[in-house]
Amino acid sequence: MRLFGIDVSSWQSELDLSQVVCDFVIVKATEGTDYINPYCENHFQKARKLNKKLGFYHFARNSINSAEAEADYFISNTKNYFGIGIPILDWEDAVEDVHWALTWLQIVERKMGVKPMIYMSESVVNRYDWANVAKAGYGLWVAKYKGNNPIYNYDLTNSGPEPNVRHWPFYAMWQFTSTGRLDGYNFNLDCNVFYGDLAAWDKYVGISSEVVDPPAPTPQPSLKHHIGEHVTFESCYVSSTAKIGWPPDGEALVPDIKEGIITAIYEGTNNPYLINNDLCFINDGDIQESKEEFYIVQSGDILSEIAMRFNTTYHHLAQINQLEDPNLIYPGQKLKIR
Repeated sequence: MRLFGIDVSSWQSELDLSQVVCDFVIVKATEGTDYINPYCENHFQKARKLNKKLGFYHFARNSINSAEAEADYFISNTKNYFGIGIPILDWEDAVEDVHWALTWLQIVERKMGVKPMIYMSESVVNRYDWANVAKAGYGLWVAKYKGNNPIYNYDLTNSGPEPNVRHWPFYAMWQFTSTGRLDGYNFNLDCNVFYGDLAAWDKYVGISSEVVDPPAPTPQPSLKHHIGEHVTFESCYVSSTAKIGWPPDGEALVPDIKEGIITAIYEGTNNPYLINNDLCFINDGDIQESKEEFYIVQSGDILSEIAMRFNTTYHHLAQINQLEDPNLIYPGQKLKIR
């Protein structure tokens, strides 16, 4: 079960929620220690009247204020929203200060009796150590966009691959575009998918006796290959959802392409591996296994994490690739794995 909805701020002051389709509405409430969204109350109460699920968020200005001051400011201006919507911390300022975020979340939980959620981009999730935040049970709302092209009426076919995050075993919600378009409103909207049903949303609100994460998306069969691998293959398809061998006269096949680098993975599709960013798609059955296996280093990779992905060791990779300094690897570098 999934829910689809929007998040709004003063930029959507003219939005009439009765004219758009959504399961939930998340409203910006406060920012820092001196800003209240003047349209928050109107949007919040309108969504409530329309029986939408609700959330309300605080935009952190942690580069200039303490966590204590901002938590108190948020609580003092949103007390009546607790028990109705999910409280959320919007984390976009000094994103490296994980301790500040954890302190804010803990203060709000202690004073209001509900665990807030935290919002951030996929890159911020994976760049810093959020282990203590995840272990403490604060749900994750993650943002990742394929590009700036409009996405109409929650159509995920053009949203790109889902986020892949560290620390959290799964995330509660994905903001998949900031250029969403819904019938009934002529401007851009942030659009989101929540991985759970109405009851799961209520648990985040704190309506039930225990705040727990909603069920994770149905797990897909594990894939054999990874982003960055150089692979050779028999067949290559025009899309990730093209049925293998269909149509009979072969329009789904891309001819004369027999090798490339896996640059993205679309789990749950017929052909999950994207080759060379936009060349074509393949599946495990198309890939020709070889005695030697290679990996192309991606931005942000470190050797120890690459070793973990391929069930080998840091020292083994350094040795077979004759790396004088294993800490110095660079994007585009071809590493032998086996």
